[in-house]
Amino acid sequence: MSDEGHKERLGQVLLSQGIITPEQLDHALREQLKKPYLRIGEVLFTLGYLSFAQLEQQLDQQYRDLRLGQLLVRRGLLEPEQLEQAIDEHEQTGLLLGHLVIKLGFCTLEQVSRVLEEQRTLSATGHLGTGPLGAPSP
Repeated sequence: MSDEGHKERLGQVLLSQGIITPEQLDHALREQLKKPYLRIGEVLFTLGYLSFAQLEQQLDQQYRDLRLGQLLVRRGLLEPEQLEQAIDEHEQTGLLLGHLVIKLGFCTLEQVSRVLEEQRTLSATGHLGTGPLGAPSP
């Protein structure tokens, strides 16, 4: 995923969840043009539109959703195109990826629950990494 795509996705999720307004996102994107070395979350935080806890929570959720999607694809339970469709809807609605793949009929609750349990086990044993603000994933 490119940085540009990530900026749009994080911004869309924050908008859909009512954490920021369209005006705040537009302002942050204009400010980012002046400081392209900063990511959109950092700009939103610097401008006071987003607390560090909110930024960390959103990045952590995106990381977990991404890992869940990757695991579902690796297990043959989800096609890459289906994952992309679910991610697109996630960006528009802010709903969790696990809920969306079930809602869209791509996976069953049992399949998602099994992979989430696997994800928790991998994370607890250190095989998954701790997320974007923690140790890097292997």
